[in-house]
Amino acid sequence: MWQLPADEAVLTRAWRAALPFPHVVIEDFMAPAALPALLEILDEEGVEPYAGDLFAFDATAPEPKTAELRAVRAAFGAALAGPLSRITGKPVARADLRAYAYRVGHYLLPHTDHQDGLARVLAFAYYLPTPEPPRGGELELYRCTVGADGAYTATDSALVIEARANRLVVFDVSDVSLHQVREVRGGVRLSLAGWFYA
Repeated sequence: MWQLPADEAVLTRAWRAALPFPHVVIEDFMAPAALPALLEILDEEGVEPYAGDLFAFDATAPEPKTAELRAVRAAFGAALAGPLSRITGKPVARADLRAYAYRVGHYLLPHTDHQDGLARVLAFAYYLPTPEPPRGGELELYRCTVGADGAYTATDSALVIEARANRLVVFDVSDVSLHQVREVRGGVRLSLAGWFYA
């Protein structure tokens, strides 16, 4: 179902060299024949609107309602924990994921996923095909300068990654892994996203 490139050394070098912070982009991540079944599972799961100071999007519940999406989550974590541990040098034990639908006007403002005590080590977004691909909705990574007190002294946009169907993006979770989802201007940005935990 999930298709990581056979040469992990290539991904390891890409991870280590990536700026503004460690990340990898993997194209054609899922076997095309498996995509319709996954989309059917997500359609059955359904999404609800979520909005706050930093975000507006539709998403599945934090804990999957159906056994099918729980099975996808377990398979995703099992398939990727070992390879990602080797590629990133971070211990990966399990994954958590939700499905997200960003429609016109939806966004996620700059933030970092690091929270003390949660043991998140990697974040990911896997983009799914939609009848109308998104305009906007890119993942934007920031370069951060941190002062001696640990506070940001500067943040600059450093990289914009298009939300292209069947693309997986995995990135480091740290105090300086500042990122956002740019506002969607047209179409729908559909993804599975979440974290890998130590």
